[in-house]
Amino acid sequence: MILPLPWSFDVVFSNFDVVEPDLLYLSNARAAEALTPQHVRGVPELVIEIGSPGTRRRDETVKGRLHERTGVSEYWVVERAADAGDILIMAFLPGLEVPLSRVFRA
Repeated sequence: MILPLPWSFDVVFSNFDVVEPDLLYLSNARAAEALTPQHVRGVPELVIEIGSPGTRRRDETVKGRLHERTGVSEYWVVERAADAGDILIMAFLPGLEVPLSRVFRA
């Protein structure tokens, strides 16, 4: 399920662990269990952070460990500096291949 949201959307793992990812993906089955009108209460399959110098260290350490501990299937920190010929693949969506040239069109 892709949700175009005009506002921030929290992912609530516990009463103490709440994050606001740049992008996230929930399958229809997971969304039926975890999606509320206010937030996601549970674990998305995919969480994506758009890398920046100010947040990169936290994204790769603190948030990375949190997402691993809670069972997020895929956690990405994406930077525009990647080679445009690279292709993104996801273990939980076999057969899906996304060329970076399509993601980072000028």
